[in-house]
Amino acid sequence: MKVLALINQRAGTAARSGDIEKLVREGFAQRGIEAEVRLVAGPRIGELAKSFVDEQVRSGHRSILVAGGGDGTLGAAAAAVVGTDVALGVLPLGTLNHFAKDLGLPIKLGAAMDVIAANKPVAIDVAEVNGRVFLNNSSIGIYPFFVAERSAQQRRRGLGKLLAFGPALARTLRSASWQAVHVAAQGERKRLRTPCVFVGNNFYDVANLGRRMNLSSQELCVYVIKQQSWLGLAVLPFKIAFGLVDSRRDLELLRVETVEITSHRRKLLVSLDGEAIRMAMPLNFRIRPAALRVLSPGKLDAK
Repeated sequence: MKVLALINQRAGTAARSGDIEKLVREGFAQRGIEAEVRLVAGPRIGELAKSFVDEQVRSGHRSILVAGGGDGTLGAAAAAVVGTDVALGVLPLGTLNHFAKDLGLPIKLGAAMDVIAANKPVAIDVAEVNGRVFLNNSSIGIYPFFVAERSAQQRRRGLGKLLAFGPALARTLRSASWQAVHVAAQGERKRLRTPCVFVGNNFYDVANLGRRMNLSSQELCVYVIKQQSWLGLAVLPFKIAFGLVDSRRDLELLRVETVEITSHRRKLLVSLDGEAIRMAMPLNFRIRPAALRVLSPGKLDAK
C-alpha cells in the first residue's frame, strides 16, 4: 500500500515538535508502515495531494493520503481525495483541530498514527460551495472578515492564532456591517439583513459548543444571524461558548441539501474551514453524501 504524508510546516503543533518529519516517518515505521513523509508549505498541500491522488487512481493501487495540520490543511487534502477510493488519514497538528475532534480522533500524535495504521475507513459527507470542498463550515459576513484580519495580525505581529484572536475580533467589530442577502432553499427565497451567514457540513449544535455529533446525516446546517444591536453581536460568540444562545431571537436555522446565497455585490469574502477567499456570486452550496473515505477510530453514526 502506498502512503504519502503531507505535513504543513507552519501548523501549530508541527512547529513546536522539533523534527516532525522524522518523528512521523519513524512513528509509521514502528507501526509497520513505510510512508513517504514530506514537510511542505501550506499552499502546496492541495497541489501535491491532487498529484498523488491522480497517480493512485490511474494505477489502481490501494493507497492512503495522510494530511498533517489544521482544518485548512485537511480541507485542501480532502478536496483531492473526495470521490475516489483513496483514504484520508488525519494527523491533527493544528491549533483547534475541529474536524479531528468531531470525527472522534485522538489529538495526540502517536494515537492518531495508531488510527491510520488500523486502516479502518468510513464514508462521511463533505460540503462544497461553487465546487470548492469544505469539511467543517463556510460563512460570509463578519466571520471571514475576522479570519482575514486574524491572518493579517499573525503576519504583521508574528503572533500565533490564539494570540491574534483578540486584536482581530476588536477590529472586526469596529469594521463590521449588516449585509443584505437573498437566501434560497427548499423552494423559498428570503431577503435578509444579517452580519453573518454560516453554512455547516452536517448539523452544528450551538447548545453544545458548536460541535457536530454526526458527519453522515446528508444535510447542510445553515444559520443566519438575525439583525441585532452591536452589543448583542459582540456577546454572541460568548453565548455560543456557554450554550446560552436563544435560537428564536439570535438565529434562524435551515437544515437542507442545497442553498443559494446571492448579494448585490459581484464578489464576497468567504471563509472555508478557517481560510478566507473571495468568491463570485451567486454562492451555491450543496452536501455530497458519503463522498470522503477517512480513517476513523470507529464506526460513525448515520442518523
